[in-house]
Amino acid sequence: MELSLSENEYRVLKALRAGEKLSLGELEERTGLDRQTLMAIAELLKDKGIIRVKRRVVYRCRPTEEGRKALGEGLPEEKLFRLLRELGGSAEIRRLVEELGRNTFSIGVGWLKKLGAAKVGGGRVALTVKEWRAPHRSLLEECVRGASVEEGSSGEKAFRELASRNLAELVEEKEFWIEVIADPGEVLAKARVEASRLTPEMLADGTWRSYVFKRYNVTAEPPRVYPGKKHFYVEFINMVRRVLYEMGFTEAEGPYVEMEFWNFDVLFQAQDHPAREIHDTFWLRQPRKGRLDEHSDIVERVRRIHETGGETGSRGWGYRWNPDIARRLILRTQTTAVSARVLAGSREVPLRVFTIGKVFRPDVIDAKHLPEFYQFDGIVMEEDMSFARLLGIIREFFERLGIPEVRFKPGYFPFTEPSVEGYIYIEGRGWVEVFGAGMFRPEVLASLGVEHPVGAWGMGLDRIAMDIMGLDDIRKLYTRRVDYLRETPVRW
Repeated sequence: MELSLSENEYRVLKALRAGEKLSLGELEERTGLDRQTLMAIAELLKDKGIIRVKRRVVYRCRPTEEGRKALGEGLPEEKLFRLLRELGGSAEIRRLVEELGRNTFSIGVGWLKKLGAAKVGGGRVALTVKEWRAPHRSLLEECVRGASVEEGSSGEKAFRELASRNLAELVEEKEFWIEVIADPGEVLAKARVEASRLTPEMLADGTWRSYVFKRYNVTAEPPRVYPGKKHFYVEFINMVRRVLYEMGFTEAEGPYVEMEFWNFDVLFQAQDHPAREIHDTFWLRQPRKGRLDEHSDIVERVRRIHETGGETGSRGWGYRWNPDIARRLILRTQTTAVSARVLAGSREVPLRVFTIGKVFRPDVIDAKHLPEFYQFDGIVMEEDMSFARLLGIIREFFERLGIPEVRFKPGYFPFTEPSVEGYIYIEGRGWVEVFGAGMFRPEVLASLGVEHPVGAWGMGLDRIAMDIMGLDDIRKLYTRRVDYLRETPVRW
């Protein structure tokens, strides 16, 4: 059967002579081909029975910083040997430890005993030889000169002992040798050479006639490439951020661990409200409570409004407000706590702020629920802010997301009045409830010392993303399965 050679195989064979042995580096110099290409060609020529490929692993020794220091100052066993010789060849262990330090003595006496240069007994160390040279010094000196040893040799074992003392490190290097077992001239005379391209030089000198040109399958699909990309849910959240920035909003952040004061009390949720029960809130065991003294003015207003309604015209909740309950630390159950903190420190109009972050509730994990999920809150404070304007802002937000159909239904929330439940229309799923919105109640505004009307909304961002992407399981939003992430398109 006629032997076929690639252009590079032909090029390598032209550079070889029958019976010779040479390293990959020498072949690299002869052919001008890089090492990676030569290794691939060598495997092909080996399979065709033209050459043998021999591999050899060697370890090159390099002294560490500690090793170089030991060469200058002396190894622990050398220091101990010198000291013992100065003391007449024998000394008490106590004195040797005082002179050298416990660490140097321990290492040094261990090696002297192991190498037969000293013995220990009766609380003393005594030399057994008059003259001695530490074997590891010789090895270290070889390391400095860049010595190398073959894998599996006795030299490797010796150098590994040096490395175990952190005096040197071994760097693995692979060497390849090629032995020609066929006559390259005879092989080239009988072989046909396949060319992958037709060059002007081939046409000019007529050598194209001696080539067989490789056939290409132009219908073959190229290999699939998976470039790096962000998680599709991260991209969705970033897209929501971009829309809000375009609408003139700024972003605020708040702590995951929050006092009930900011999560509930400031928002006029009674201290016996069902949302504060153990099935709806995570409490911290340690620490249990935060501090309210730095917000004393707000605390006093919250107390009056909860107990009597203060000057809001409300009757409040009619109970004795307990600051110890307000100080209890929880994992925040709503990002509205961030909105409350923003309003407590920013009372200038106009103000448009949003927050996107994790909230925590003790839900059982299933296709629709997680104990932690993303919530998205927004507030708008303007002098002439109205309920109608709030609904218009929400409609504009969804239109920018590509969801033009939004419906509102009267609803109830503890800290807004009037309030609505919000629905968006998703093709193939129909009308889906995704948010609540309304105007902050006078009790909330008075607690925070705010004089202008404030519109607010809260949305479960996970739910919106699920509905837009057509997902039937909330857990898919947080998947780390690489195949799923590769196949899931980013639509925004």
